[in-house]
Amino acid sequence: MSTDRSDEETGGASTEGASAGGASTDGAKPRFRPGPLGLIGVALAAMFVTLLLIQSFIGTFRPGGEAPEREPAPATGTPPEGTAKIMVVGDSITQGSSGDYTWRYRLWKHLDEQDGADVEFVGPYNGVLDVSGDGSGSQGYADPDFDQRHAAVWGAPVNKLSEHIGEQVAEYDPHYLLLMAGINDFVGGGDAPEALEEIRDLIRTARVVRGDLQIVIGELTPVRGTGDDERLNRQIAEFNMALPRIAEDMTSEASPVVVARTSAHYSASEDNWDTTHPNARGELKIAAAFADALGGPLGLGEPYPRPLPDVPVGPQTRPKATVARKEPGKVVLSWDPVLGATRYQVLQRRLRPDPDEQVPVLNEVTRTGAGPVTAEIDHLLSGATYEFVVRPFKGGDGGRRSRVVTVRTDSDPPAAPRWVKVDDQRTYLVWAAVPDATHFEVWRRPMKCAEPSDGEDADDADGAASASPACEPRDAKGPGKGEGWTSVAVVNGERRWAIDTAGKPAAEFVVVSHRDYLAGDAADPVEFVVED
Repeated sequence: MSTDRSDEETGGASTEGASAGGASTDGAKPRFRPGPLGLIGVALAAMFVTLLLIQSFIGTFRPGGEAPEREPAPATGTPPEGTAKIMVVGDSITQGSSGDYTWRYRLWKHLDEQDGADVEFVGPYNGVLDVSGDGSGSQGYADPDFDQRHAAVWGAPVNKLSEHIGEQVAEYDPHYLLLMAGINDFVGGGDAPEALEEIRDLIRTARVVRGDLQIVIGELTPVRGTGDDERLNRQIAEFNMALPRIAEDMTSEASPVVVARTSAHYSASEDNWDTTHPNARGELKIAAAFADALGGPLGLGEPYPRPLPDVPVGPQTRPKATVARKEPGKVVLSWDPVLGATRYQVLQRRLRPDPDEQVPVLNEVTRTGAGPVTAEIDHLLSGATYEFVVRPFKGGDGGRRSRVVTVRTDSDPPAAPRWVKVDDQRTYLVWAAVPDATHFEVWRRPMKCAEPSDGEDADDADGAASASPACEPRDAKGPGKGEGWTSVAVVNGERRWAIDTAGKPAAEFVVVSHRDYLAGDAADPVEFVVED
Protein backbone atom coordinates (compact mmCIF):
# COMPACT_ATOMS: atom_id res chain seq x y z
CA MET A 1 0.00 0.00 0.00
CA SER A 2 1.39 3.41 -0.91
CA THR A 3 1.96 5.98 1.88
CA ASP A 4 2.21 8.95 -0.48
CA ARG A 5 -0.43 11.34 0.90
CA SER A 6 -1.07 15.05 0.46
CA ASP A 7 -0.92 17.49 3.38
CA GLU A 8 -4.70 17.65 3.27
CA GLU A 9 -4.89 13.89 3.79
CA THR A 10 -2.29 13.71 6.60
CA GLY A 11 -3.45 16.81 8.46
CA GLY A 12 -0.45 19.03 7.66
CA ALA A 13 3.25 18.87 8.56
CA SER A 14 4.13 17.77 12.11
CA THR A 15 6.14 20.01 14.51
CA GLU A 16 6.73 17.41 17.22
CA GLY A 17 10.32 16.73 18.42
CA ALA A 18 11.72 20.35 18.50
CA SER A 19 13.65 21.45 21.65
CA ALA A 20 13.37 24.83 23.34
CA GLY A 21 15.60 27.62 22.09
CA GLY A 22 17.81 25.82 19.63
CA ALA A 23 18.24 22.73 17.49
CA SER A 24 16.04 19.80 18.43
CA THR A 25 17.45 16.53 19.62
CA ASP A 26 16.44 14.90 16.33
CA GLY A 27 17.95 17.60 14.17
CA ALA A 28 14.76 19.63 13.58
CA LYS A 29 14.79 23.43 13.32
CA PRO A 30 14.29 25.38 16.62
CA ARG A 31 10.71 26.11 17.62
CA PHE A 32 9.55 29.76 17.48
CA ARG A 33 8.83 31.32 20.94
CA PRO A 34 6.49 34.39 20.78
CA GLY A 35 6.59 37.26 23.28
CA PRO A 36 3.60 38.48 25.39
CA LEU A 37 2.03 40.49 22.59
CA GLY A 38 2.75 37.70 20.22
CA LEU A 39 0.88 35.31 22.47
CA ILE A 40 -2.24 37.44 22.16
CA GLY A 41 -1.86 37.42 18.40
CA VAL A 42 -1.41 33.65 18.33
CA ALA A 43 -4.53 33.25 20.49
CA LEU A 44 -6.59 35.48 18.19
CA ALA A 45 -5.28 33.65 15.16
CA ALA A 46 -6.13 30.33 16.76
CA MET A 47 -9.67 31.58 17.46
CA PHE A 48 -10.00 32.69 13.84
CA VAL A 49 -8.77 29.34 12.51
CA THR A 50 -11.15 27.56 14.88
CA LEU A 51 -14.08 29.58 13.55
CA LEU A 52 -13.03 28.79 9.99
CA LEU A 53 -12.86 25.09 10.81
CA ILE A 54 -16.28 25.17 12.46
CA GLN A 55 -17.74 27.00 9.48
CA SER A 56 -16.18 24.49 7.10
CA PHE A 57 -18.23 21.77 8.80
CA ILE A 58 -21.51 23.54 9.67
CA GLY A 59 -21.54 26.38 7.18
CA THR A 60 -21.98 30.15 7.71
CA PHE A 61 -23.58 31.11 11.03
CA ARG A 62 -27.17 32.33 10.61
CA PRO A 63 -28.81 33.77 13.75
CA GLY A 64 -32.20 32.21 14.34
CA GLY A 65 -31.86 29.65 11.53
CA GLU A 66 -30.41 26.20 10.85
CA ALA A 67 -26.96 25.89 9.33
CA PRO A 68 -27.15 24.42 5.82
CA GLU A 69 -25.23 21.25 5.02
CA ARG A 70 -21.90 21.70 3.32
CA GLU A 71 -22.31 21.24 -0.43
CA PRO A 72 -19.01 20.55 -2.20
CA ALA A 73 -18.64 21.90 -5.69
CA PRO A 74 -19.55 19.10 -8.13
CA ALA A 75 -16.76 17.70 -10.27
CA THR A 76 -17.16 18.36 -13.96
CA GLY A 77 -15.46 17.02 -17.03
CA THR A 78 -15.34 17.48 -20.76
CA PRO A 79 -15.35 14.75 -23.43
CA PRO A 80 -12.24 14.61 -25.58
CA GLU A 81 -12.16 15.46 -29.25
CA GLY A 82 -12.78 12.38 -31.37
CA THR A 83 -13.15 8.93 -29.89
CA ALA A 84 -13.45 8.71 -26.10
CA LYS A 85 -11.48 5.72 -24.80
CA ILE A 86 -12.92 4.08 -21.70
CA MET A 87 -11.11 1.50 -19.56
CA VAL A 88 -13.32 -0.45 -17.17
CA VAL A 89 -11.44 -1.81 -14.15
CA GLY A 90 -12.82 -4.19 -11.56
CA ASP A 91 -13.37 -7.73 -10.38
CA SER A 92 -15.87 -10.48 -11.19
CA ILE A 93 -18.85 -8.13 -10.98
CA THR A 94 -17.36 -6.21 -13.89
CA GLN A 95 -15.78 -9.09 -15.81
CA GLY A 96 -18.88 -11.30 -15.73
CA SER A 97 -19.23 -14.99 -16.50
CA SER A 98 -20.44 -17.20 -19.32
CA GLY A 99 -23.99 -16.47 -20.37
CA ASP A 100 -23.89 -12.90 -19.02
CA TYR A 101 -24.46 -9.77 -21.04
CA THR A 102 -22.33 -7.92 -18.40
CA TRP A 103 -22.95 -4.35 -17.33
CA ARG A 104 -20.15 -3.35 -19.70
CA TYR A 105 -22.37 -4.52 -22.57
CA ARG A 106 -25.34 -2.51 -21.28
CA LEU A 107 -23.24 0.64 -20.91
CA TRP A 108 -21.58 0.26 -24.32
CA LYS A 109 -24.93 -0.25 -26.03
CA HIS A 110 -26.33 2.84 -24.31
CA LEU A 111 -23.40 5.02 -25.35
CA ASP A 112 -23.09 3.54 -28.85
CA GLU A 113 -26.73 4.23 -29.68
CA GLN A 114 -26.38 7.96 -28.99
CA ASP A 115 -25.52 10.52 -31.63
CA GLY A 116 -22.20 12.17 -30.96
CA ALA A 117 -21.04 9.66 -28.31
CA ASP A 118 -18.06 8.14 -30.07
CA VAL A 119 -16.63 5.65 -27.57
CA GLU A 120 -14.17 2.78 -27.53
CA PHE A 121 -13.63 0.37 -24.65
CA VAL A 122 -9.96 -0.48 -24.11
CA GLY A 123 -8.02 -2.86 -21.92
CA PRO A 124 -5.95 -6.05 -21.90
CA TYR A 125 -8.81 -8.56 -21.71
CA ASN A 126 -11.96 -9.35 -23.65
CA GLY A 127 -13.48 -12.46 -22.02
CA VAL A 128 -15.63 -13.65 -19.16
CA LEU A 129 -15.19 -16.51 -16.70
CA ASP A 130 -16.48 -19.92 -17.78
CA VAL A 131 -19.00 -21.21 -15.23
CA SER A 132 -20.59 -23.71 -17.60
CA GLY A 133 -17.69 -26.13 -17.66
CA ASP A 134 -17.96 -26.54 -21.42
CA GLY A 135 -14.89 -24.54 -22.41
CA SER A 136 -16.83 -21.82 -24.22
CA GLY A 137 -17.11 -19.44 -21.30
CA SER A 138 -14.08 -17.29 -22.09
CA GLN A 139 -15.96 -15.78 -25.03
CA GLY A 140 -19.40 -16.87 -23.89
CA TYR A 141 -21.31 -13.59 -23.83
CA ALA A 142 -25.08 -13.69 -24.10
CA ASP A 143 -24.61 -11.17 -26.92
CA PRO A 144 -21.01 -10.70 -28.14
CA ASP A 145 -21.93 -7.74 -30.36
CA PHE A 146 -20.20 -4.97 -28.39
CA ASP A 147 -16.74 -3.62 -27.58
CA GLN A 148 -15.55 -6.30 -25.15
CA ARG A 149 -12.17 -4.92 -24.01
CA HIS A 150 -11.74 -4.40 -20.26
CA ALA A 151 -9.30 -4.59 -17.33
CA ALA A 152 -11.36 -6.60 -14.86
CA VAL A 153 -10.13 -9.78 -13.13
CA TRP A 154 -12.33 -12.32 -11.37
CA GLY A 155 -11.53 -12.51 -7.64
CA ALA A 156 -9.12 -9.56 -7.58
CA PRO A 157 -8.89 -7.26 -4.54
CA VAL A 158 -8.09 -3.61 -5.21
CA ASN A 159 -4.35 -3.91 -4.56
CA LYS A 160 -4.04 -6.63 -7.23
CA LEU A 161 -5.70 -4.34 -9.73
CA SER A 162 -3.29 -1.57 -8.71
CA GLU A 163 -0.26 -3.72 -9.56
CA HIS A 164 -0.94 -3.42 -13.28
CA ILE A 165 -2.97 -0.23 -13.57
CA GLY A 166 0.03 1.94 -14.43
CA GLU A 167 1.20 -0.16 -17.35
CA GLN A 168 -2.39 -0.65 -18.52
CA VAL A 169 -3.06 3.10 -18.58
CA ALA A 170 0.28 3.64 -20.34
CA GLU A 171 -0.51 1.02 -22.99
CA TYR A 172 -4.17 1.81 -23.70
CA ASP A 173 -4.15 5.55 -22.89
CA PRO A 174 -7.80 5.85 -21.77
CA HIS A 175 -9.59 9.15 -21.28
CA TYR A 176 -11.96 7.63 -18.71
CA LEU A 177 -11.31 5.14 -15.94
CA LEU A 178 -14.40 3.33 -14.63
CA LEU A 179 -13.61 1.53 -11.37
CA MET A 180 -15.78 -0.85 -9.36
CA ALA A 181 -13.89 -3.01 -6.86
CA GLY A 182 -13.54 -3.77 -3.17
CA ILE A 183 -15.83 -6.69 -2.38
CA ASN A 184 -12.95 -9.18 -2.57
CA ASP A 185 -11.07 -7.14 0.01
CA PHE A 186 -13.93 -7.73 2.45
CA VAL A 187 -14.27 -11.40 1.54
CA GLY A 188 -10.57 -11.76 2.34
CA GLY A 189 -11.07 -10.25 5.80
CA GLY A 190 -10.27 -6.60 5.08
CA ASP A 191 -12.35 -3.61 6.06
CA ALA A 192 -13.70 -0.49 4.40
CA PRO A 193 -10.92 1.95 5.44
CA GLU A 194 -8.27 -0.37 4.02
CA ALA A 195 -10.15 -0.85 0.75
CA LEU A 196 -10.76 2.88 0.43
CA GLU A 197 -7.06 3.59 0.85
CA GLU A 198 -6.34 1.02 -1.86
CA ILE A 199 -8.80 2.87 -4.12
CA ARG A 200 -6.86 6.09 -3.50
CA ASP A 201 -3.59 4.34 -4.32
CA LEU A 202 -4.98 2.93 -7.56
CA ILE A 203 -6.14 6.36 -8.69
CA ARG A 204 -2.79 7.94 -7.77
CA THR A 205 -0.91 5.26 -9.71
CA ALA A 206 -3.11 5.72 -12.78
CA ARG A 207 -2.61 9.49 -12.64
CA VAL A 208 1.16 9.15 -12.60
CA VAL A 209 0.83 7.93 -16.16
CA ARG A 210 -2.03 10.16 -17.24
CA GLY A 211 -2.84 13.18 -15.11
CA ASP A 212 -6.04 14.14 -16.91
CA LEU A 213 -7.96 10.89 -16.41
CA GLN A 214 -11.66 11.37 -15.79
CA ILE A 215 -12.62 8.81 -13.16
CA VAL A 216 -15.89 7.21 -12.08
CA ILE A 217 -15.92 5.05 -8.94
CA GLY A 218 -18.86 2.68 -8.59
CA GLU A 219 -20.45 1.86 -5.26
CA LEU A 220 -20.38 -1.77 -4.20
CA THR A 221 -23.61 -3.74 -4.44
CA PRO A 222 -24.99 -5.81 -1.53
CA VAL A 223 -24.62 -9.56 -1.06
CA ARG A 224 -27.02 -12.23 0.16
CA GLY A 225 -26.60 -15.85 1.20
CA THR A 226 -22.83 -15.79 1.78
CA GLY A 227 -22.99 -16.98 5.38
CA ASP A 228 -21.31 -13.69 6.37
CA ASP A 229 -23.87 -11.22 5.04
CA GLU A 230 -24.05 -8.97 8.10
CA ARG A 231 -20.33 -8.21 8.20
CA LEU A 232 -19.92 -7.92 4.44
CA ASN A 233 -22.92 -5.63 3.96
CA ARG A 234 -21.80 -3.46 6.88
CA GLN A 235 -18.40 -2.98 5.23
CA ILE A 236 -20.08 -2.34 1.86
CA ALA A 237 -22.29 0.36 3.39
CA GLU A 238 -19.31 2.02 5.10
CA PHE A 239 -17.33 1.89 1.86
CA ASN A 240 -20.15 3.43 -0.18
CA MET A 241 -20.78 6.22 2.36
CA ALA A 242 -17.13 7.28 2.13
CA LEU A 243 -16.90 7.37 -1.67
CA PRO A 244 -18.25 10.94 -2.14
CA ARG A 245 -15.53 12.26 0.20
CA ILE A 246 -12.90 10.23 -1.66
CA ALA A 247 -14.13 11.70 -4.95
CA GLU A 248 -14.10 15.23 -3.55
CA ASP A 249 -10.62 14.87 -2.04
CA MET A 250 -9.10 13.44 -5.20
CA THR A 251 -10.80 15.66 -7.77
CA SER A 252 -8.51 18.09 -9.51
CA GLU A 253 -9.21 20.57 -12.25
CA ALA A 254 -7.64 18.27 -14.83
CA SER A 255 -8.88 14.98 -13.37
CA PRO A 256 -12.41 14.95 -11.94
CA VAL A 257 -13.56 12.01 -9.82
CA VAL A 258 -17.26 11.22 -9.50
CA VAL A 259 -19.30 8.41 -7.93
CA ALA A 260 -21.70 6.11 -9.75
CA ARG A 261 -24.65 5.29 -7.46
CA THR A 262 -24.67 1.64 -8.41
CA SER A 263 -26.16 0.45 -5.10
CA ALA A 264 -29.21 2.72 -5.33
CA HIS A 265 -32.38 0.62 -5.65
CA TYR A 266 -30.24 -2.53 -5.93
CA SER A 267 -31.64 -5.66 -4.28
CA ALA A 268 -29.34 -8.63 -3.65
CA SER A 269 -32.31 -11.00 -3.63
CA GLU A 270 -33.68 -9.76 -6.95
CA ASP A 271 -30.64 -8.49 -8.83
CA ASN A 272 -27.97 -11.15 -8.13
CA TRP A 273 -27.90 -14.58 -9.74
CA ASP A 274 -25.86 -15.96 -6.85
CA THR A 275 -24.66 -14.44 -3.60
CA THR A 276 -22.70 -11.61 -5.20
CA HIS A 277 -22.87 -11.34 -8.99
CA PRO A 278 -25.46 -9.34 -10.92
CA ASN A 279 -28.03 -10.96 -13.17
CA ALA A 280 -29.35 -9.16 -16.24
CA ARG A 281 -31.50 -6.89 -14.09
CA GLY A 282 -28.57 -6.05 -11.80
CA GLU A 283 -26.26 -5.46 -14.78
CA LEU A 284 -28.71 -2.91 -16.12
CA LYS A 285 -28.88 -1.02 -12.82
CA ILE A 286 -25.07 -0.85 -12.57
CA ALA A 287 -24.71 0.27 -16.19
CA ALA A 288 -27.40 2.92 -15.74
CA ALA A 289 -25.59 4.36 -12.72
CA PHE A 290 -22.29 4.62 -14.64
CA ALA A 291 -24.13 6.15 -17.60
CA ASP A 292 -25.65 8.74 -15.26
CA ALA A 293 -22.21 9.64 -13.87
CA LEU A 294 -20.68 9.92 -17.34
CA GLY A 295 -23.59 11.76 -18.89
CA GLY A 296 -24.20 14.12 -15.98
CA PRO A 297 -21.09 15.67 -14.43
CA LEU A 298 -18.60 14.39 -17.00
CA GLY A 299 -20.65 15.29 -20.08
CA LEU A 300 -20.12 12.04 -22.00
CA GLY A 301 -23.37 10.81 -23.50
CA GLU A 302 -26.73 11.08 -21.78
CA PRO A 303 -27.98 9.69 -18.48
CA TYR A 304 -29.77 6.38 -18.79
CA PRO A 305 -33.47 6.84 -19.52
CA ARG A 306 -35.92 5.94 -16.78
CA PRO A 307 -37.82 3.84 -15.96
CA LEU A 308 -35.35 1.08 -16.66
CA PRO A 309 -36.70 -1.60 -19.01
CA ASP A 310 -37.79 -4.95 -17.61
CA VAL A 311 -35.24 -7.52 -18.77
CA PRO A 312 -35.51 -11.32 -18.43
CA VAL A 313 -33.05 -13.11 -16.15
CA GLY A 314 -31.54 -16.57 -16.37
CA PRO A 315 -30.20 -18.30 -19.51
CA GLN A 316 -32.18 -17.22 -22.55
CA THR A 317 -31.33 -20.14 -24.86
CA ARG A 318 -33.94 -22.91 -24.95
CA PRO A 319 -32.57 -26.40 -24.23
CA LYS A 320 -33.36 -28.75 -27.13
CA ALA A 321 -34.44 -31.77 -25.12
CA THR A 322 -34.99 -35.17 -26.75
CA VAL A 323 -35.64 -38.73 -25.55
CA ALA A 324 -32.31 -40.54 -25.43
CA ARG A 325 -33.59 -43.82 -24.02
CA LYS A 326 -36.82 -45.34 -22.77
CA GLU A 327 -37.21 -48.31 -20.43
CA PRO A 328 -40.11 -49.73 -18.41
CA GLY A 329 -40.96 -47.08 -15.82
CA LYS A 330 -38.08 -44.87 -16.89
CA VAL A 331 -37.06 -42.30 -19.51
CA VAL A 332 -33.71 -40.62 -20.14
CA LEU A 333 -33.77 -37.08 -21.58
CA SER A 334 -30.79 -35.45 -23.27
CA TRP A 335 -29.87 -31.94 -24.42
CA ASP A 336 -26.82 -29.88 -25.33
CA PRO A 337 -25.46 -27.58 -22.59
CA VAL A 338 -26.93 -24.09 -22.44
CA LEU A 339 -24.38 -21.28 -22.24
CA GLY A 340 -24.17 -19.93 -18.70
CA ALA A 341 -26.41 -22.55 -17.11
CA THR A 342 -25.13 -23.83 -13.78
CA ARG A 343 -27.93 -26.39 -13.37
CA TYR A 344 -31.17 -27.58 -14.94
CA GLN A 345 -34.65 -28.37 -13.69
CA VAL A 346 -36.88 -31.06 -15.20
CA LEU A 347 -40.63 -30.57 -14.89
CA GLN A 348 -43.14 -33.37 -15.42
CA ARG A 349 -46.89 -33.63 -16.02
CA ARG A 350 -49.01 -36.69 -16.67
CA LEU A 351 -51.08 -35.94 -19.71
CA ARG A 352 -53.28 -39.03 -19.65
CA PRO A 353 -54.92 -40.85 -18.07
CA ASP A 354 -55.76 -38.90 -14.91
CA PRO A 355 -54.03 -35.64 -15.89
CA ASP A 356 -52.11 -33.97 -13.07
CA GLU A 357 -50.25 -30.69 -12.47
CA GLN A 358 -46.80 -29.85 -13.81
CA VAL A 359 -44.25 -30.28 -11.00
CA PRO A 360 -40.44 -30.30 -10.81
CA VAL A 361 -39.13 -33.84 -10.49
CA LEU A 362 -35.41 -32.99 -10.78
CA ASN A 363 -34.00 -29.66 -9.58
CA GLU A 364 -30.24 -30.15 -9.64
CA VAL A 365 -29.33 -31.69 -12.98
CA THR A 366 -25.73 -30.76 -13.80
CA ARG A 367 -23.38 -31.75 -16.55
CA THR A 368 -20.88 -34.51 -15.84
CA GLY A 369 -18.03 -34.88 -18.29
CA ALA A 370 -18.11 -34.04 -21.97
CA GLY A 371 -21.07 -34.40 -24.26
CA PRO A 372 -24.75 -33.68 -23.70
CA VAL A 373 -26.51 -33.22 -20.38
CA THR A 374 -28.70 -36.19 -19.44
CA ALA A 375 -31.46 -36.66 -16.89
CA GLU A 376 -33.01 -39.97 -15.85
CA ILE A 377 -36.62 -39.83 -14.68
CA ASP A 378 -37.95 -43.01 -13.10
CA HIS A 379 -41.07 -44.20 -11.23
CA LEU A 380 -43.15 -43.54 -14.32
CA LEU A 381 -46.43 -45.41 -14.57
CA SER A 382 -46.81 -47.86 -17.42
CA GLY A 383 -49.47 -47.07 -19.96
CA ALA A 384 -49.39 -43.31 -19.21
CA THR A 385 -48.41 -40.37 -21.44
CA TYR A 386 -46.19 -37.71 -19.89
CA GLU A 387 -44.96 -34.26 -20.84
CA PHE A 388 -41.47 -33.09 -19.84
CA VAL A 389 -39.93 -29.61 -19.91
CA VAL A 390 -36.28 -28.70 -19.19
CA ARG A 391 -35.50 -25.30 -17.69
CA PRO A 392 -31.93 -23.95 -17.42
CA PHE A 393 -30.86 -22.00 -14.34
CA LYS A 394 -27.97 -19.73 -13.62
CA GLY A 395 -27.72 -19.80 -9.85
CA GLY A 396 -31.21 -18.97 -8.61
CA ASP A 397 -32.48 -17.47 -11.88
CA GLY A 398 -34.54 -19.69 -14.16
CA GLY A 399 -34.32 -19.04 -17.89
CA ARG A 400 -36.25 -20.05 -21.01
CA ARG A 401 -37.82 -23.49 -20.95
CA SER A 402 -37.45 -26.15 -23.58
CA ARG A 403 -40.31 -27.14 -25.80
CA VAL A 404 -42.52 -29.93 -24.46
CA VAL A 405 -41.23 -33.48 -24.88
CA THR A 406 -44.11 -36.00 -24.95
CA VAL A 407 -43.38 -39.57 -23.89
CA ARG A 408 -45.64 -42.61 -23.93
CA THR A 409 -44.30 -45.03 -21.35
CA ASP A 410 -43.75 -48.72 -22.04
CA SER A 411 -46.58 -50.51 -23.90
CA ASP A 412 -45.49 -54.11 -23.41
CA PRO A 413 -48.38 -55.56 -21.33
CA PRO A 414 -47.87 -58.13 -18.58
CA ALA A 415 -48.76 -61.73 -19.28
CA ALA A 416 -52.12 -63.27 -18.33
CA PRO A 417 -52.41 -64.84 -14.88
CA ARG A 418 -51.84 -68.59 -14.92
CA TRP A 419 -53.56 -71.40 -13.01
CA VAL A 420 -56.64 -69.38 -12.10
CA LYS A 421 -58.95 -71.66 -10.13
CA VAL A 422 -61.33 -71.99 -7.20
CA ASP A 423 -59.58 -73.19 -4.07
CA ASP A 424 -60.46 -76.49 -2.39
CA GLN A 425 -62.75 -74.82 0.12
CA ARG A 426 -64.67 -73.13 -2.70
CA THR A 427 -64.10 -69.81 -0.95
CA TYR A 428 -61.47 -68.01 -2.99
CA LEU A 429 -60.48 -67.48 -6.56
CA VAL A 430 -56.68 -67.91 -6.67
CA TRP A 431 -53.92 -67.57 -9.31
CA ALA A 432 -50.15 -67.62 -9.81
CA ALA A 433 -47.78 -64.62 -9.73
CA VAL A 434 -47.19 -62.63 -12.92
CA PRO A 435 -43.81 -60.93 -13.45
CA ASP A 436 -44.03 -57.10 -13.61
CA ALA A 437 -47.74 -57.02 -12.76
CA THR A 438 -48.60 -54.37 -10.18
CA HIS A 439 -52.22 -55.44 -9.57
CA PHE A 440 -55.04 -57.62 -10.88
CA GLU A 441 -58.59 -56.89 -11.92
CA VAL A 442 -61.46 -59.39 -11.38
CA TRP A 443 -64.36 -59.40 -13.80
CA ARG A 444 -67.66 -61.20 -13.30
CA ARG A 445 -70.81 -62.02 -15.24
CA PRO A 446 -73.78 -64.29 -14.37
CA MET A 447 -74.14 -67.54 -16.28
CA LYS A 448 -77.31 -68.63 -18.08
CA CYS A 449 -79.10 -71.18 -15.94
CA ALA A 450 -82.23 -73.25 -16.84
CA GLU A 451 -85.26 -72.62 -14.60
CA PRO A 452 -86.87 -75.76 -12.98
CA SER A 453 -90.23 -76.86 -14.50
CA ASP A 454 -93.49 -76.31 -12.59
CA GLY A 455 -94.11 -80.07 -12.23
CA GLU A 456 -90.84 -80.80 -10.53
CA ASP A 457 -90.90 -81.19 -6.74
CA ALA A 458 -88.31 -79.47 -4.69
CA ASP A 459 -87.24 -82.89 -3.35
CA ASP A 460 -86.90 -86.25 -5.09
CA ALA A 461 -88.65 -89.48 -3.93
CA ASP A 462 -85.90 -90.16 -1.39
CA GLY A 463 -86.22 -86.67 0.10
CA ALA A 464 -82.82 -85.51 -1.14
CA ALA A 465 -82.24 -82.03 -2.48
CA SER A 466 -82.76 -81.56 -6.18
CA ALA A 467 -79.69 -81.18 -8.43
CA SER A 468 -78.18 -77.68 -9.15
CA PRO A 469 -79.67 -75.97 -12.15
CA ALA A 470 -77.97 -76.51 -15.46
CA CYS A 471 -75.90 -73.38 -16.22
CA GLU A 472 -73.68 -72.38 -19.12
CA PRO A 473 -71.67 -69.33 -20.23
CA ARG A 474 -73.45 -66.67 -22.24
CA ASP A 475 -70.81 -66.79 -24.98
CA ALA A 476 -67.15 -67.57 -25.44
CA LYS A 477 -66.02 -63.93 -25.27
CA GLY A 478 -64.16 -62.32 -22.41
CA PRO A 479 -64.34 -58.78 -20.92
CA GLY A 480 -64.51 -56.03 -23.47
CA LYS A 481 -65.90 -58.34 -26.11
CA GLY A 482 -68.60 -60.44 -24.49
CA GLU A 483 -71.83 -59.22 -22.94
CA GLY A 484 -72.63 -58.83 -19.27
CA TRP A 485 -69.13 -58.48 -17.84
CA THR A 486 -68.61 -56.19 -14.85
CA SER A 487 -65.36 -55.19 -13.14
CA VAL A 488 -65.87 -56.12 -9.50
CA ALA A 489 -62.49 -55.89 -7.77
CA VAL A 490 -58.89 -54.65 -7.96
CA VAL A 491 -56.52 -56.92 -6.09
CA ASN A 492 -53.13 -55.65 -4.86
CA GLY A 493 -50.57 -57.79 -3.11
CA GLU A 494 -52.49 -61.01 -2.48
CA ARG A 495 -53.32 -63.24 -5.40
CA ARG A 496 -56.75 -64.34 -4.25
CA TRP A 497 -60.26 -62.95 -4.11
CA ALA A 498 -63.25 -64.05 -1.99
CA ILE A 499 -65.83 -65.41 -4.41
CA ASP A 500 -69.05 -63.46 -4.64
CA THR A 501 -71.71 -64.31 -7.25
CA ALA A 502 -73.88 -61.32 -6.31
CA GLY A 503 -76.74 -63.70 -5.40
CA LYS A 504 -76.74 -65.52 -8.70
CA PRO A 505 -76.69 -69.33 -8.80
CA ALA A 506 -73.66 -69.35 -11.06
CA ALA A 507 -71.12 -66.93 -12.48
CA GLU A 508 -68.03 -66.71 -14.62
CA PHE A 509 -64.87 -64.98 -13.41
CA VAL A 510 -61.92 -63.62 -15.36
CA VAL A 511 -58.67 -62.28 -13.87
CA VAL A 512 -56.72 -59.64 -15.87
CA SER A 513 -53.13 -58.62 -15.00
CA HIS A 514 -52.15 -54.93 -14.95
CA ARG A 515 -48.98 -52.91 -14.74
CA ASP A 516 -50.04 -49.47 -13.59
CA TYR A 517 -52.33 -48.09 -16.32
CA LEU A 518 -51.40 -50.81 -18.78
CA ALA A 519 -53.87 -53.70 -18.95
CA GLY A 520 -52.34 -57.08 -19.69
CA ASP A 521 -53.84 -60.27 -20.99
CA ALA A 522 -56.88 -61.95 -19.45
CA ALA A 523 -56.89 -65.50 -18.12
CA ASP A 524 -59.43 -68.02 -19.33
CA PRO A 525 -62.83 -67.72 -17.59
CA VAL A 526 -63.48 -69.80 -14.50
CA GLU A 527 -67.03 -71.06 -13.91
CA PHE A 528 -68.53 -71.24 -10.45
CA VAL A 529 -71.92 -72.74 -9.52
CA VAL A 530 -73.35 -72.22 -6.06
CA GLU A 531 -74.06 -75.54 -4.35
CA ASP A 532 -77.31 -76.10 -2.45
